[in-house]
Amino acid sequence: MAGRRLARTIRTVLVLAATAALAPATAAAGPPPKVMMVLWRGCEDACQGFQEYLRSKDASVEFLLRDVKQDATQLPGLVEEARALAVDLVVTWGTTATLGIVGEYDKADPDRYLTDIPVLFMIVTDPLEARVVEDLERPGRNVSGTLYLVPEDVQMRAIRSYLPFDKLGMVYNTNEVNAVISADKIRKVAAEQGFQVVAREVPNDAGGKPIVDSLAGLIGELGEEKVDLIYIGSSSFIILNREVFTRAAVERGLPVAAAGEVAVVESDALMGLVSRYHTVGQLTAARAEEILYGGKRPAEIAVESLSRYSFLVNMDVARRLGRYPPMTLLNIAEVVKAPQESR
Repeated sequence: MAGRRLARTIRTVLVLAATAALAPATAAAGPPPKVMMVLWRGCEDACQGFQEYLRSKDASVEFLLRDVKQDATQLPGLVEEARALAVDLVVTWGTTATLGIVGEYDKADPDRYLTDIPVLFMIVTDPLEARVVEDLERPGRNVSGTLYLVPEDVQMRAIRSYLPFDKLGMVYNTNEVNAVISADKIRKVAAEQGFQVVAREVPNDAGGKPIVDSLAGLIGELGEEKVDLIYIGSSSFIILNREVFTRAAVERGLPVAAAGEVAVVESDALMGLVSRYHTVGQLTAARAEEILYGGKRPAEIAVESLSRYSFLVNMDVARRLGRYPPMTLLNIAEVVKAPQESR
């Protein structure tokens, strides 16, 4: 009976894909449209998926990749460059980059932010909480985009179907708007679902940058607090330092659950209910196609999410921790790093 209830819970979480396919893009006569991509930490899977989608539709597009390498001071210059180059569309990656390009919806000074060029965002934790748009159905400004995070309440229920827990640990970088929003959301879900959150903020150095060398110590503090597992929400800092972070957790026997795929696939997080970044990039490119070739305005395009999530399980870490998933979960989970692939 418990197994059947577990299977029903997970099947409810993992809904089927239903993204409509659009007709092939048709380029108008003249030069190809220019798409500037403002990236926060390089051209990762979402960026690649975006480009691959448009290329697969035989769309002739000039991609201008601009990686700010987590330096927000570069964003005003990219606003000026986008105007100087008369780009047809700007695509932003992440909450900080998006706010640096378009500003908050009710404080978008046209002298500082893009208001005259269409903008699409992706990998933004919560565009409503961050005030990127006022309404998901009708953004109402020259900005739209896609959602990528599985709702936190759904994530917590899915994680508990694998490992029941009463005390959850978090480490987050207060310099990232998205990380603060993510931590606040988990605290709200904890109050609703009846578990405790133990959170630690990453300290900054004299220059205001988060200290990487502090991560192992913060994991140690969470271990001393006897948390049942550690959760990685939305955080570029933690993801960039995922090896250090997840290794320290596993060495202490602490499982890590992640909101994004990278920590599970490329380091030692145990599990994650995620939207695949590559597919998020493709969905964003489908919205770009509507703007570039379908004559739509971002203000008319709803901010949408994927309709399919992936429950990832890192079986190498499961073996090392002795925390194997229930068979009912394995029937629908996507297994990565099987034991024979362990380092």
